[in-house]
Amino acid sequence: MKVYFYSKPEPEKESQAENHLKIFEFFRENGVDVVSNLRKRPDDDELSFEKMEGLVVEGSKSAPEAGYLIATALSQEKPVLYLLPKGSIIPDQLRLLINNKKFKKIFLLDFYGQKTLNNFLIDFIDIIETGELRRQVPTIKFTLRFTPRADRYMTWLSRKKNISKADLLRKMIDEDIKNDEEYQGHLRRPRNEE
Repeated sequence: MKVYFYSKPEPEKESQAENHLKIFEFFRENGVDVVSNLRKRPDDDELSFEKMEGLVVEGSKSAPEAGYLIATALSQEKPVLYLLPKGSIIPDQLRLLINNKKFKKIFLLDFYGQKTLNNFLIDFIDIIETGELRRQVPTIKFTLRFTPRADRYMTWLSRKKNISKADLLRKMIDEDIKNDEEYQGHLRRPRNEE
């Protein structure tokens, strides 16, 4: 997998330079080849989105080049992740993309902080690999009561995996959904067959 990462050269803040490094490191650790305006390689002379699976823009400082890259990526239906530091103002030219039904699934704009940057990059890889955002924000409240034995097990397992019990249960259910062939077939069946 190959993505293009764009950010305005010469970051004004040290934290922005650190975020650039975090993004490069995240992609390297996850087996993603990164082409970037920040790191020139001999074979990067000609930018072609035909060879890229997506575009990541760190937009703390806007630049005309970013608009061109976004338009090119979207015209080729390549996913775009536009990252803004928390507290930033959304550039006016991006508001149309955010509200556009056609681009809603492939154009993501997220406000990141030190703790959330990796989550947005994981979501972006999900979109490239599956064509959809697999991790959804839980919105449905559900009350569940456990026996003391089940609670001890959930507490033990959540500590072992270093995640909350709620996230552990969500993950277990998501795995069951993904591995249940009968249910997956049900989802793919046209509605008029039901």
